[in-house]
Amino acid sequence: MNRQLLLCIGRAGTCMGTMAFAGALPVLRSVWHMDATTAGAIQTAFNLSNAVALLVASWLSDSLGAKRVYLACTWAGAAALVMFAIFARSPHTALILIVFVGLTQGGAYTPALLLVADWSSPAERGRAMGQMLAAGSFGYLLSVSLSMWVARAYGPAAGFAICAIGALAGAMVGQFSLKGVENRRCQREAEGSSEPIQWKSVFGTTSVCLLVGYVAHCWELLGSWAWTPTLLATVLQPSGLGAMTISLIVGGTVHLSGMIATGVVGALSDRWGRSRVLICVGAMGALCSTLIGWSEQWGAGWVIALAAIGSFFILADSGVLSAAMTDEVPAVYLGRVMGVRSILGFGAGALAPMTFGATLDWTHQWGWAYMPLAAGGLVAFLAALGLRKISQPVAGITALARTDL
Repeated sequence: MNRQLLLCIGRAGTCMGTMAFAGALPVLRSVWHMDATTAGAIQTAFNLSNAVALLVASWLSDSLGAKRVYLACTWAGAAALVMFAIFARSPHTALILIVFVGLTQGGAYTPALLLVADWSSPAERGRAMGQMLAAGSFGYLLSVSLSMWVARAYGPAAGFAICAIGALAGAMVGQFSLKGVENRRCQREAEGSSEPIQWKSVFGTTSVCLLVGYVAHCWELLGSWAWTPTLLATVLQPSGLGAMTISLIVGGTVHLSGMIATGVVGALSDRWGRSRVLICVGAMGALCSTLIGWSEQWGAGWVIALAAIGSFFILADSGVLSAAMTDEVPAVYLGRVMGVRSILGFGAGALAPMTFGATLDWTHQWGWAYMPLAAGGLVAFLAALGLRKISQPVAGITALARTDL
């Protein structure tokens, strides 16, 4: 079997821990007697610890090698999720334990992208990274659907346990997929060079636009991932559908469209140019985030349709932004630059679920709660417009050819 396909399968399994809390949240809010602000704070704690893990793992990938860091994080993440399933029994214990889940499993994200970037040519990088992100989205789909269904049927602990089993399986497949793969370290680090990074030369105007777009993308995405499953479960509750059916609808709506988006849009960016695609998906993501919350007053059908379309566009720019950054930044700095990007993006995005929850508690309106997320989509759109106006060579290829600036 193709090595990249195996790694994608393993990545899908390891991502099952990411959405375990969000999937079980409709049940947890009543069982643990949580208001929206408390629930958002727990998700924010996970996202912040995830951001720290992304920074550290990205930085270490240069000196230790992406393969070694990826495997260490996947196994540690699976172990942390097992501990969460066993001991998380209240908002207080969940707040502490979810930090360990984020600190461990979050570190696998950037090393996986670095492995794919190393295996693919620039002309195919958008498609390859899109496939890896699509695998992650499939893991999120399984995570949300299974944790919600099992939590409703057997309790939250069982919902977390099923995701922990998936993460352990993903770690085993990932280990097998990388058997025989050389653990390549950054040559500059391997030679022990003490020359510091020239950040001003690395973060040129193009990189800054990509960085701003990524931060805005993370804000919109992490807020939507945390709360859209709960909105969908809320509007579907009066329908009389079974727990399994509701869970499948929620998981499919939020993550199936996103899984398709990263693969399709990543390939389109290879053909049409990065900035052109980023402009389109940024604008559509902002529009959909504006409409999703207000559609709660129009009926479940509208919520499902807009959430599916919104999930497509909100996630679609993820692989494109990553591919564009690997086009722009020299390989010798890539791990550390991706680490800085991750801590800024996920660090800012980590606050989105809590901001959403506080807005929902304050206004009692889903529509107003989605407005901060729509602002993130708008900023991503404006950053893509700025990217479009830039014309300069990047990383051995012409910006016009690859990023279509």
